Amino acid sequence: MPEPALYNSAYHFGGVIVPPGYKNHVIDGLGNPCGTGHVTGEDGSIAVGEESLTAARAQGRRVAETAAALKAGFAAKAK
Repeated sequence: MPEPALYNSAYHFGGVIVPPGYKNHVIDGLGNPCGTGHVTGEDGSIAVGEESLTAARAQGRRVAETAAALKAGFAAKAK
């Protein structure tokens, strides 16, 4: 579980947390409920696998969709 103080710092500076959610099951296989991650090894020799890349793309898409929805909402509110 992530440290709540980390979230508090993000909120304080206007950050928005976009959790991975349970919508896309491609993330499930990586064993981390907090999101996609990869350990490269001490010397960076462990390449990122296709499963991790697919999960990272899915999370990136989710962040982009959330940002677009927020932007549209703010634009509608400004009218």
